Amino acid sequence: MEQPPVLDSAVISELREIMGGDFDTLVASYIRDGGQRLQALHDALAAGDAEAVRQQAHSFKGSSGNLGALRVTGICLEIEQYARERDLAAAGTMMEALENQFQKSCDALGAC
Repeated sequence: MEQPPVLDSAVISELREIMGGDFDTLVASYIRDGGQRLQALHDALAAGDAEAVRQQAHSFKGSSGNLGALRVTGICLEIEQYARERDLAAAGTMMEALENQFQKSCDALGAC
């Protein structure tokens, strides 16, 4: 199965048009908050707190979707589903992919 692009260019274009100069502020906020969300996910996994994992993944999924970070959104959806099933081992196996795709999204946003 083919992976979606790192970013949805239509979403990025629309956000740039709507937000103008505030787009860069949005990107900076997403990058800062994303790093905090990754740490919160790690902490929740380490604590064995499936509900906190689900909440963090859900929130990260939403902010990533709003910014068109398609791959991050998809991985967060998987982590959220695993957490709902209380399968934290499976959720934990997704963290490296999430971190990698978040970094790719950040890199791509910097190039926008």
